[in-house]
Order: sequence, then structure tokens, then C-alpha cells
Amino acid sequence: MTPRFFVSIKTQFVLLAMLLVAVSSTLWGWWSWKNEQHLLFEGLEGEGRQMVASLSSPIINALLYEEMGVIEEGGLLDNFIEEIMNNTSFPVVHAYVSDRNGKVLAHNNYSEYGKTYDDPLTGRALSEGRYISVLKPATGSTPALLDMAMPLHIYGKSWGTLRVAVSTVPLEEELHALARRIVGAASMFFLFGTLLSYLIGLNMARPLRRLAALMSAVSTENLAVELPPRRADEIGVLQENFRQMLERLRRSETERERAVTHLIQSEKLASIGKIVAGVAHEVNNPLATIVTCIHNLEQDSEGPNRNLEILKLGAERIERIVRQLSDFSRAGALEIQPIASSSFFEEFREFGRMTLKNRPIRFIAQDLCSPPVALYLDKGKIHQVILNLLINAADASPERGTVQLTAAFQNNSYLLSVHDQGSGIPDELRDHIFEIFCSTKPAGEGTGIGLAICKSIVEMHGGAVEFTSSPGDTTFTVSIPILPLRGNK
Repeated sequence: MTPRFFVSIKTQFVLLAMLLVAVSSTLWGWWSWKNEQHLLFEGLEGEGRQMVASLSSPIINALLYEEMGVIEEGGLLDNFIEEIMNNTSFPVVHAYVSDRNGKVLAHNNYSEYGKTYDDPLTGRALSEGRYISVLKPATGSTPALLDMAMPLHIYGKSWGTLRVAVSTVPLEEELHALARRIVGAASMFFLFGTLLSYLIGLNMARPLRRLAALMSAVSTENLAVELPPRRADEIGVLQENFRQMLERLRRSETERERAVTHLIQSEKLASIGKIVAGVAHEVNNPLATIVTCIHNLEQDSEGPNRNLEILKLGAERIERIVRQLSDFSRAGALEIQPIASSSFFEEFREFGRMTLKNRPIRFIAQDLCSPPVALYLDKGKIHQVILNLLINAADASPERGTVQLTAAFQNNSYLLSVHDQGSGIPDELRDHIFEIFCSTKPAGEGTGIGLAICKSIVEMHGGAVEFTSSPGDTTFTVSIPILPLRGNK
């Protein structure tokens, strides 16, 4: 179930990217604006300082000439003030020259002539003997100003101060225009960064959504999910982990199905075993009577009787089925004993040869287990398994075909293989071949009990029975694990 306040990874990534872009754009814009402000005011002050410095010497000379009576008082100073005011490079608000006591000697506003100013900027310039400037904020109708004071000193004597105030309104207008451009550029950068972040987030989230959809599609009935191509990133690691998890689930499901099948088969065999034990006991008594009667009828008959032959064959078949059923019901009891693999193989090589000697086939037995190994098994029951497989192979083989028995040691298991050249096992019977009453033989020729007994006996030994089959090439392999170490006997 999706959480109530669900925020996807893509949305989280886009929001985080938007925040980072917004912060970076703001910081970049603020730094750019502050840097430009500093450069503009520094440039204005530098040019203003250069101007007042260049005029300080002529103004000092004019004051000196006035004191000497060479020129009239204030005439030349007014020309310098007018020159300053007419400078189109600077928006000069006011300019004046005062003596060392602060009395105005020349001013762009003639009404200010003769007044005495006592302001800190003039005092500092005179006392420190150097150029000083300050930025004054706007007050009422007076715009913001860059106020500059240049002391008029020569040969250690102070003649006064040159004061020039320049309006900073053009600079502020230029800064406002710059701020609008910065905001526009930052907005475009923010939109572009947001769009790019969305596309990146969409590209990052797409494989995750695909993987989530595949995970949702997984069930016990559908574990064969096709994963996207491998990636060399964290998503690829996630895909690989999901693939490994699916493999574990497939193995677990296979083991579970095998365990369930084995449990059902075991329960089925146990139930059938109980029924068979009772049926075999009940059938044996009337069967013995029937066989006795047939024998008596044969003794009284004066010649061959076809009906008696049919009755005899039927009774023998019933007796064989009852014997197999009895063997099936007793399959749960094992008598384990140690034996060398070479001796064991020689015994059932002879049993196999004797059993198949009247069959129109060629029998080959080959022991490839060298050196021999020590076996711990129920010799009689394993003989029963192999003889059953040999008889089935002989029944399936064509005339003058070959039935081959091979023993080998592999992966700490003793392997017995029975190979024939028959027509093979039909595809529709391969999954049921070890089930009771399943037979590949025609009706009336096979009971379908033998392979079920073989599988039960081998599994009680902790082994397995497997087969491969195709027309002309069928092999049943019995695998019995060998717990002790290998050793010669």
C-alpha cells in the first residue's frame, strides 16, 4: 500500500535540485551585484579623486596669487568651481573652496560665499592632510552623494580645502538595471536547471519504476521475470540483487514443489502399501487353490488343452503381480551391510546374465569404479532395483539390441547405469514414469509397479534415480551416496 504522504524519488530529487539552483542563483546574483557596485563606486571615486587632485595645485596657485595681490580675490577660484560644475563626466551637486578656518572662498552657489562650514569631513582632511571621501545616503530631496575633500597643502602650509559632492543616482540607476538583468538571468537559469533536474530525475526514476513493476508482477506462479539489461551503477546493483533473489525464490519453489510431490508420493505409497499388503494376503489363498486346480486338471487331461494353458498363464501373471505388490509393501525395511563395490558388481553381473540369457539381446556389464569403494546398502534391494531396470531395458530393446550395465564413482556417489536401444519414453509420460501404475508397456504386459518400487528403494538409501531418453538411446542411472571415505577392499 502506498503511504498517505508519498513523495517519489523523482519529486524529491527535483525539489532538492530546485532548492540548490535557487540558492546558487541567488548567491551568484548577490555576489555579481555587490562586485559591480564595488567596481562602479570605486571607479567613480577614482575619477573624482583624480579630478580634485589635478585641480588642487591650480587652486593653491590661485590662492597664492590672491594673497600676493596679483589677481583679484575669488575671481580665478570661481572659474575653477565653474569648470568643475560644467564637467559632464560627473553629476556634480556642489563644489566649493574654503580656507583653513572653514570660510567659503568660492562656491557654485554664490549665496554660500563667505559662510563658515564646520563639518567633520573638512576637519579630518585638514588634520590628516590627505584626501578623504564618504558616501552620504539620500535625505529628503537631497540625493545620495559621494562627498570628497582634498586638503590644499603646499610647503607645509595649509590654504584650505577643495570640496566636491557627486550624485550617485546614475550609479544606482545602473545598479538597478544590473539587478533586473541578474534577476532575469537567474530566473532563466533557475527554469533551465529545474527542467534539466526534472529530465534527470525522470531518467533516474524510469528504471526504478520498471523494476518496481517487475517486482509487483512476481508471484509463486510467475517467477520467470525478464529483467532489463545490466547497468554499471547502483540501479544495476539493485537489479542484480533482485535477480539473485528471484533465483533463490525459484530454487526454493522448486524445492518446495519437489518436497510436496515427494510427500504426496510418500503418502500415496504408504497408503497403497497398506492396501497392497492386505490385498496380497487375501489373493494368495484363493490363488493357491486355483493353481492347484489347474495342476490337477493338467494331470487329468489326456492331451494339450488350450484353455488350461491360458488359465495357467493368467494365474502366473496374478502370482507375479501379487509378488511385486508384496515387495512394494515391504520396501520400507532396509538391511544395510558393508560390501566392496567390485564384489557387489560381480554378483549382479552374474544375476543379470542369468536373467537375460534367454532374451534375444546382447548384454554388456562394465565396472569403471577403480579402485573399488566401500558400499553400505541393502544388497538384496539394490539387486532388485538393477534387475528390474535390466528387465525393462530388455523388454524395450529391439531384437539383437544391446543392454549395457555400467558402474562408476563420481561426486562421492556410486553410479549404476542401465542403457538400452529401445524406442524411448514418450514425452507425455516422462513426468509420471516413477508413479505407481504408470507403464510404457502395452496393456496386460506391465503393472507399472516396478519403477515406483525402484525409486522408493533408492531414495531410502539417500540416492536418486534419473533418466535420459530419446529414440534408440535410453539410460536409467541409480546414484547412491557414499558417506565413508574411499578405500580398497
